[in-house]
Amino acid sequence: MNEIIREIINKIVDAGYEAYIVGGYVRDYLLGLKTNDIDIATNASVDNLTKIFGEMGTPNPKYCSYHILKDDYRFDITSYRKELEYEKNKPIKIVPAKDLKTDLLRRDFTINTFAMDKNGKFVDLLDSKVDLQNNIIRVVGDTYEKLSEDKTRIIRAIRFSCTLNFELDDNIKEFLKEHGSMLNEIPREYIKKELDKIFDSDGYSKFFYLAKVYKLEKYLSIKFDNVKAAYNRIGVWAQIETLLPLSNAEKKDIDCIKYLVGSHALTLSNMFLYNDNIVKNAGCILNMDRDVKEFYEIKNMHSIIDIDMDYEALFRYVPIVDIRRVYKKIEREILEGNLSNNKFAIERYIRNREYDRF
Repeated sequence: MNEIIREIINKIVDAGYEAYIVGGYVRDYLLGLKTNDIDIATNASVDNLTKIFGEMGTPNPKYCSYHILKDDYRFDITSYRKELEYEKNKPIKIVPAKDLKTDLLRRDFTINTFAMDKNGKFVDLLDSKVDLQNNIIRVVGDTYEKLSEDKTRIIRAIRFSCTLNFELDDNIKEFLKEHGSMLNEIPREYIKKELDKIFDSDGYSKFFYLAKVYKLEKYLSIKFDNVKAAYNRIGVWAQIETLLPLSNAEKKDIDCIKYLVGSHALTLSNMFLYNDNIVKNAGCILNMDRDVKEFYEIKNMHSIIDIDMDYEALFRYVPIVDIRRVYKKIEREILEGNLSNNKFAIERYIRNREYDRF
């Protein structure tokens, strides 16, 4: 356990209260993943936490929670609680709970109910180890009740399935078949944020499979056909139609990627003209990522002398497979006094293919 995390949890325990790390941090720890978001469940009240930490954090009595930012870590410390009533996907009636197990029962999926005490000992009160070992996403309690009271859990289940490469259990699959329309009740901004996480992972192809199988496109405000490999999420967004909110910067890059892909070629001049995000995504989609990698390696080549060369001329006149050889030939010709080190002479040398002469 990280010393910063240990420090926070020990402050609570040393004050006489219970405290457990819960949720995603423990899940990811068990899966060998790293996260800087730490949830802590405790029987201390928000007033107790405020006395313990003073001005170190920010209390949120409405949700029985206390937030701390320390170095690169974000702590959400929450009193044991039960959520009795929901409205618009948020709990509106919250009451204190007497123990950790009661608190864990309010949570979404079994893989998020593991706990860890101050000594790093794992606590599995809901017997969730089997689901984690079998890579299963399963709802805590009744599937329909949990997913319908907070519809954001539906897209979260899909996100976990894709990013962790876990299978949805049969009850969630049946829910998606019968109640996928409930996705319409999730704010579009939240859907976009969850899809960003999926598209930034290696599991986005699984997402499109699930969306097709359970006919979720219209509920997610997306339309797609054959989504190919992409460098990052912007390359994925460039291959689908959507009504979800995109930033102006995202729209600009997406339009450029679509233009390059639509032209069915990524020329060397285009590689100079557009930013890395655009070039690398277009290269992946067009299956030209090897050429793009070669381009960046060549673009970053360094010489033992400062060659006064217009790289665009080099890329314009020399096939990419010959560029390293030609670059070294130019360098040698200058060092041996056979070529003047100015861009006009070098461009003429390249244009006339003098590098091919013996």
